[in-house]
Amino acid sequence: MRLLHLADLHIGIENYGRVDPSTGLHSRLRDYLERLDEAIDVGLAEGVDAVLIAGDVYKNRTPNPTQQREFARRIHRLRACGLPVFILIGNHDVSPAAGRAHAVEIFDTLAVDGVTIADRPRIHTLQTRSGPLQVIALPWVTRHALLTKEELRMASFLEIETMLIERVERFLRQAADDLDPALPAVLTVHGTIDGATFGAERQVLLGRDLIYPRSLMALPNVDYVAMGHIHRHQALGDHPPVVYPGSIERIDFGEEDEDKGCVIVDLKAKGEAHWRFHKLAARPFVTIAVDVRSINDPMQRVLAAIERRSLRGAVVRVKIDARPEQADALQTEAIRRALDDAGAYVIAAVTVEVERSTRGRLGNSDASILDGLTPRRALELYLRQKTPPLSEERIAALLAAADELLAEGAQDRVELLS
Repeated sequence: MRLLHLADLHIGIENYGRVDPSTGLHSRLRDYLERLDEAIDVGLAEGVDAVLIAGDVYKNRTPNPTQQREFARRIHRLRACGLPVFILIGNHDVSPAAGRAHAVEIFDTLAVDGVTIADRPRIHTLQTRSGPLQVIALPWVTRHALLTKEELRMASFLEIETMLIERVERFLRQAADDLDPALPAVLTVHGTIDGATFGAERQVLLGRDLIYPRSLMALPNVDYVAMGHIHRHQALGDHPPVVYPGSIERIDFGEEDEDKGCVIVDLKAKGEAHWRFHKLAARPFVTIAVDVRSINDPMQRVLAAIERRSLRGAVVRVKIDARPEQADALQTEAIRRALDDAGAYVIAAVTVEVERSTRGRLGNSDASILDGLTPRRALELYLRQKTPPLSEERIAALLAAADELLAEGAQDRVELLS
């Protein structure tokens, strides 16, 4: 039996792009849909028997009708090819309140044949052309799903975390015992495993993660563990394989050096699973960092650095370290023209960090020094120019407090224990 394992589609993220006036759609929506199409192409070419999506279909819990339509078109394509589709609920998919639908509930409501929506812990059986596949589902865990109101009222935060892990372990052990040992079985989880390496998703996964011990994934009768939630592709175990495919498209510069893709899983003899990562043609993100402080002609150095890089179709940012007296020589419009000529898809930022000062003039415009900075980065620059200077420990503490405030204020905030 062969499977296509995907996760973290995040359809609807629209940073670093623009609206196409001919269609009214955001260019980054097209990026994410093209990556999903590419992953489906891989699965069809590989002759997979089923598709597992391990959570986070959309950017948030309230996808707009266009995003829902485009995802449904891809599901229809898979079903037209006779493939069962299994969709696990992730933290970006969960219902925003009791009684309200979650982001992909419409497939259950319409009783779409061959599409399984896993929004609670349980065992599912998919009927594939190669026979039945058992799937243990562990969607994104919330405290209200597993604990009583009395338990929540009486327990501390750490006690709640401990109880959640205990409830999850109890479910997984019982589910593994309930499996038919003669049939292939996979465990799908949307969450964090101890030892996993995070990427830039820390910028979008706001809230505190429940950390599952690796030992929880080593279940009898389970052949493969299909993970979702962490955007960096990685494998954390061999018996059974515990694999994060990672997200299908780059979100930010924090994922600049990460390959994006999907996983093909071969379930052969019972207990024997082999997997392969397939790299997808994700949008390139490129940072051009140039230090011109020791250069007499800083502009020439910046333009030469641009010429050396392959920028066609890339989201690009330029970061320049300069002396205060060099600021006037750095012409932001000329830099942007050079990036356009090199085929940059989007110019995310052209920033200058002036020696011993966070303010200076770039292209005769004070504002252009801060071009493209995030609120957190702007705050960091402000703190580092304070007189008398702040200690690194103080700066770190203030930035940590700012991170909490930014998380609380984010419109699409998803809390672990909401």
